[in-house]
Amino acid sequence: MAEQEGVIKFSFEFQKRENVPEVPWEVQAWRDLFVRYELIGQLPGRYDGFGFGNLSCRVGAAFSITATQTGGLKCLEDSDYALVDDWSLARNHLSASGVKEPSSESLTHAAIYDSDPGVQFVFHVHSPAIWQARQQLRLPETSAEIPYGTVLMAQTLKSLARELGPDGIIAMAGHEDGIISWSTTAVGAGSLIFKALHQQMS
Repeated sequence: MAEQEGVIKFSFEFQKRENVPEVPWEVQAWRDLFVRYELIGQLPGRYDGFGFGNLSCRVGAAFSITATQTGGLKCLEDSDYALVDDWSLARNHLSASGVKEPSSESLTHAAIYDSDPGVQFVFHVHSPAIWQARQQLRLPETSAEIPYGTVLMAQTLKSLARELGPDGIIAMAGHEDGIISWSTTAVGAGSLIFKALHQQMS
């Protein structure tokens, strides 16, 4: 089931401000790597030309996440991230601040952070190779009947992530090519994606 990329489906309050938190270098480094492998980006032949993929990291009780439609940018600055400081999965609502509005996947990330206090990094990429091999790889997955950006998707991800613990990877069957990983470290979250990519090639 293909879903349009880059469309914000939740309600949110956004405060425009310039003094955004500094984003850890490892988040930027992993994004650079994902862009190189076309796991994050913006390509004419994919998803109607919309940008895809996003990363986030916990900042105290909040989290920083790539801003909406930054997939096409080769390198990001701190101003290309938004700070999400409050959210409600039940109300499909969040509050954020920054120079740019938060990613359309922000509530997906919030659901993972809600699942375990140990989660520090959440990476959402688009990998046709992993997604198509998800059953052979025995990846946990959400139902194909659950579209991304919905309350049900967020609640399902939270439940699955809670079962898996502070490190895990899930395929979103109802979100074309969507793969989400998380961990207590950036290396942990990124390694889960590349491990799956390597295994599907074996």
